[in-house]
Amino acid sequence: MSQITPVRLRRPRLGEETRMFDSAEEKAAKKRAREEEQARVEAAQAAQAQARAEAKAREAWLAGPVGGATAAKQAGEEFFEVQLEVGSHTGSASWGEATGERDAVSSASTLAEIERVGWRLEHASHVFMVTGESSTERVFLSGQNTAVSGAMMGVYLFRNDRSVEAPADASSSSAV
Repeated sequence: MSQITPVRLRRPRLGEETRMFDSAEEKAAKKRAREEEQARVEAAQAAQAQARAEAKAREAWLAGPVGGATAAKQAGEEFFEVQLEVGSHTGSASWGEATGERDAVSSASTLAEIERVGWRLEHASHVFMVTGESSTERVFLSGQNTAVSGAMMGVYLFRNDRSVEAPADASSSSAV
């Protein structure tokens, strides 16, 4: 059987504080410290979010034609190829009739940006990529009407222009 030892409570000495609660100044100081810590945490989170957004924007820029050209130039590649949609055709066939709608887009500004990075356009060609078709029986005639949908793609081959230095820092802000 164990023996219980008595605990002796000490009385406060003269001049010692025996308060249970903080003073108004201590409460205000603790509140300021909490607010400062919260502000530091929020600032760190905002900086991380901004860094993630910048990294995502840079990744998207590098996936584009000018960003890809810049990365290839910095890597010292001899050739750079890019494929750009320069037009589209949407065709539909119904009730014995086939119709179509064309849309054209200029890629001149993109090609100029790639040349500014330090590439020289060496060869260009165009291909039509079929994306769909529909057909219908002709009315009062034999055969069918067929309408084709697709995209006109420009295929551009560039040669590295060694007389132009690669950009030191490829960023989306310099290309936009």
